[in-house]
Amino acid sequence: MSIRKGVAWLIPVLLGAVSLMAIVLLVWKMRFLGANWDGIVEVSRQKRIFTSVLYSLGVSAITTLLSLGLGILIVRQVLLKPKVMRSVARLNTSFYYPHFVVALYVYLVFAFIYPYIGEYYKIYGTLEILITYLLKEVPFVVFYLMTTYRKIDFAEVELVRLSGGGTWRVFANVEFPKIAPQMAELMIILLAFIWTAYEIPSLVGNSFPAFLGVVFYQGYYATDVSVQVATMFWMVVVSVFLLLLAFVLFASVQRYRSFLRKGSGQV
Repeated sequence: MSIRKGVAWLIPVLLGAVSLMAIVLLVWKMRFLGANWDGIVEVSRQKRIFTSVLYSLGVSAITTLLSLGLGILIVRQVLLKPKVMRSVARLNTSFYYPHFVVALYVYLVFAFIYPYIGEYYKIYGTLEILITYLLKEVPFVVFYLMTTYRKIDFAEVELVRLSGGGTWRVFANVEFPKIAPQMAELMIILLAFIWTAYEIPSLVGNSFPAFLGVVFYQGYYATDVSVQVATMFWMVVVSVFLLLLAFVLFASVQRYRSFLRKGSGQV
């Protein structure tokens, strides 16, 4: 096994080990604080934590899918229209703006608009979260996929088109097999990041249902021990869910990784 391949395997293994250790420590602390199932269920019901879990997951999944879809639509223009490359490259300027700064801009824009259509209420926070993450994550998807799309042989696209294939067949037969591993990686990165984020939902999010990161932050530092325990329980649930999702996604796209290895020196 080459050193590069060894490092490529070592990094995810170490990250997985750290994640599992964090879960073990959370479970140990829960037991130390006297966790019991009835108490967790009762606090979760009173604080409506489960509602926040589902709400945050729904918003995160929608944002992730939209970011992937819009990012692919933009970056594939480089394959079909190489002249677009210079324009797409300008999206990299978005990396100079932190998420919190973009959220602040979005907040100010909506705070200016809402008085003209009615009193500003936090119920509009879902739209603001969605727009903020799209502004940041779509350029990230484009940047992540750009190199792979530039490696695609245009002759393969022409072959599909000459055989009567349209846009969907070009994507399914030429593009998807080559970007599937990166799509899986992007999906887990974006979903995990957005679902558990704190700073953006705390600035532009709803008061109810609150985003999961806000609920976790408030619950973990609560003075009530039962609230702390319930919060830790849901931290463990979310962590295990994300680890299992990552395993399933990565395992399902292993057969597509040969294209990414070409030209990278991996064997």
